[in-house]
Amino acid sequence: MENLEQTKLRLIRGAIQDNIETARGIKARTSERSKRFSPVWLWVPLLIAGIAYLWLPSMIVSRGRAASLAANAAQHLDGPSPAEKQASNSELSMPPPHALNRAVFPLSIKRVVIDPGHGGKQTGAISDSGVAEKEITLDIGLRLRRLMEKASFDVMMTRQTDQSIPLEKRVAFANANSADVFVSIHVNWMNPREIRPLETYYVGPSDDPGTIQLASLENRESGYSMSEYRKLLDQVYLDTRRDESRRFAKTINQELYRSLSQINPVLENRGVKMAPFIVLVGTEMPAILVEVSCLSNEDEVKLLTSPDYREKIALALLKGIRSYAESLNGSSRKGS
Repeated sequence: MENLEQTKLRLIRGAIQDNIETARGIKARTSERSKRFSPVWLWVPLLIAGIAYLWLPSMIVSRGRAASLAANAAQHLDGPSPAEKQASNSELSMPPPHALNRAVFPLSIKRVVIDPGHGGKQTGAISDSGVAEKEITLDIGLRLRRLMEKASFDVMMTRQTDQSIPLEKRVAFANANSADVFVSIHVNWMNPREIRPLETYYVGPSDDPGTIQLASLENRESGYSMSEYRKLLDQVYLDTRRDESRRFAKTINQELYRSLSQINPVLENRGVKMAPFIVLVGTEMPAILVEVSCLSNEDEVKLLTSPDYREKIALALLKGIRSYAESLNGSSRKGS
């Protein structure tokens, strides 16, 4: 489709052609050209007027565009208009976006990685009577796996025997197998020895001296270099999984305390805390580290050496995982 300039040229050419043809016809019809006023001159003013008519609109449009650009430039030099200021202020005053409602994406927990703390040469805490943390955590982990498999969960363990597994390999195992949640089982050792605490951790920084000391002891086997350590720090402070891990930790801690306090009424619930444990920082799914008991208290040691009490711990962990799984989609689906 032709534009304005092409239309102008076509009309001008047509007018000239008509003028030439008219002139030729007049020459053929008369031999007294010198005696009459030639009609050719009648077309000249009309032709000039037509050209002017066709040319002026484009000049007006061009000047109009130039004037508009000049006005816009002057407006930017003078600053934004009141309307622009109002629009800018309204954008600045807009509230931040709301957190995404988990109900938008119905989810389920299918694969769970259980991480029995320590193992092999890494004994962990040891009671005065010689009970090692690595033995208690492995026994509870194996019991939890049995219970969860009966509940139709897909369960994997970072270790199934008394072997040393570096922390970074535990993290890599959970990530490579696309775990939905990660549960690391530990038994604490604390002063004063009279306390009998229950604690559950999720990833995050901490300024509590006791938590920092505990994290330092647990992380000393990591073997990370300085450059890797810096990357881990970024994950501690910017981890987007933190909120979900906190919900998971809260659910587990509540179920553990509700179940175990019926048998162990002097159990102290020290709640849910943040800590930069390596196994929590590096994993890519909601992850918790639970200190189910304390080997520094001999009364706790007596309970932990009871198979029935360890079964109660495993059962409480199962209930907590199932409760968290159901909270993700509001349904009664368990494990599938």
